[in-house]
Amino acid sequence: MSDNTNAVPVEAPDPAKKTSEILGPMSEEATVKMDLQNENCYWNDAEFSQGDQVTMDGKCYECSYTRWLEVDD
Repeated sequence: MSDNTNAVPVEAPDPAKKTSEILGPMSEEATVKMDLQNENCYWNDAEFSQGDQVTMDGKCYECSYTRWLEVDD
């Protein structure tokens, strides 16, 4: 379970702006490319660091290795 009390509210992704790939929930065994370890995520041109969270339409997403992963609330 994730504590998303510090998650930043965001609007739906705008196709005209840079937004990192958004994925559904993943298992903890998911494989990660280590060369992406220090890369950031983007949401409507706003840059977020590894571990940052955003909320949209009641769902929470966490920046994880250049992608947004849906997290349980």
